[in-house]
Formats: sequence, C-alpha cells, structure tokens
Amino acid sequence: MIKLVYIGGYGRSGSTLLESLLTTRADVLACGEVASCMHDRVDRGCTCGKSRQDCEVWRPFHKDPGTLRGLSHEALTLALLDQMPDRYRLMVDSSKTAWGALTAPFKLRRKIGPDFYLLHVVRNPRGVCCSTAGGAWKRHAVIKSPALRHLRTALGWWAANLSCEMFGLLHPSQYQRICYENLTRAHEEVLAQLFADLLPGEDAPRRAAENRHQLYGNQRRYRGFEPSELREDVRWETEMPAAQQTLVSVLTWPLRVKYGY
Repeated sequence: MIKLVYIGGYGRSGSTLLESLLTTRADVLACGEVASCMHDRVDRGCTCGKSRQDCEVWRPFHKDPGTLRGLSHEALTLALLDQMPDRYRLMVDSSKTAWGALTAPFKLRRKIGPDFYLLHVVRNPRGVCCSTAGGAWKRHAVIKSPALRHLRTALGWWAANLSCEMFGLLHPSQYQRICYENLTRAHEEVLAQLFADLLPGEDAPRRAAENRHQLYGNQRRYRGFEPSELREDVRWETEMPAAQQTLVSVLTWPLRVKYGY
C-alpha cells in the first residue's frame, strides 16, 4: 500500500525544500501541489523534463481534454495513488493548508485512513512575510501596501498552521511538525527521523531514477536542492524594516511563541 505524505503549513515555509529532500529515496514520488492542478495555470511541463501529456504520472489525466473536469483535489490525489507504480512506497502532495486547502488533510485522512501522514512545516512568520513581500510575489500583488500584505500573510499563516495543529491534536500518530530552520541546519537528522517513522525497519534505497513529477509549486522545483547548497534564508533580519518586523510579531503572537520564534 502506498502511503500519502501531505505537506501542510503556509507557503514560503520550506515545503519545496522538504519535498525535494524526501525524494533522495528512490521509493518516494513527489507530485508537487496537486491542488493547483484543479485551476487554470501556465503549463510549464513536469519537473521530470517531459510535457504532462508524456509524463508517466500525469499522462492519464491529460490525454484527453476535460479529463480533470469535475474532479476535486481529494479525488485527483486518490486517483494518483491508485495508479502509482509498485516501485514507490510514498507519494508526496505539497498542496499545504492555505486558504483553499484548510480541510484537505482531514478529508484525505478520512478517505485513506492509517496510510495518510501530515508533515506540518513551520517557519518564522517574519521570514515568511518578507519572502512573500518581494520578488514575483511583489510584482503580481494586488495589495500594494506592505503593511496590508503582511496582514494578509499573517492571517494566512495563522489559518494554515492552526489547521495542522488541529489535525495533530486529533491524529497525533499521523502528524509531525518540522521547522524550516531545523531542516536547513540539520536535514540529515530530520530526514532520518522522518523515514524511521514513515517506513520503519526498511532500508533506504538511493535515488536511482527521476522521481520528481511536480507540475506546480515553487519555481525552484525544476532544479531541486543539493544538500551541500542548503542555507537558511534569513534575509528578513536585514531587509525587513524594524517596524514591519514588529507588526508581524504582534499579528502572529502567541502561535509564533509556541514555535519558538
């Protein structure tokens, strides 16, 4: 039986990094943000290097126009699980638990049962707000005021993380929280503990073939992450004005304190 590993939390918290590191095992299949497949997005192809019509994972869902019509996020995830090749033991969905997917872990757990596992990724909210206020996020932002963007991000951060916390309270054996900062500083230890929980007693096969088939998510997914280049992103400490840092700190208390930020 293939287990589903769902990465929850808010965007810009390290989900792409975690998903990429999980695929260091050849029996882990990364599918990216499955929830985004239900919306009209720019088709940049699959991270395996093929078009979605030629990709072994996504081909069945794009061979005919309208194949995805009427499917929900949960239905598509279950369909992906049903058609996974036997060489995989874990499938990763990094859709997270932002506004449109707050209840996704609960719905999927109800369908899949004990073979569902939620990885809750958290990051310092000041780092998240700084990241979402710059680059492409800034260029395409509808809200131009930095303070209002931070307010929106802080509310999303609260909602996404509270959803995961609630799941953890209800299903503690199918939940684990991972801090972005720990992942960048000690990824080997974090991964060793994760795989010990997810696939206890099994050897960890090396990556033998391309097992990343992500259509949507952070653009960095096309290149992946090499362990030697992992660095904690702390630009917010110098690039984010003190007043904005204080605003975000106030908006995200006390959950921020619970996570040690």
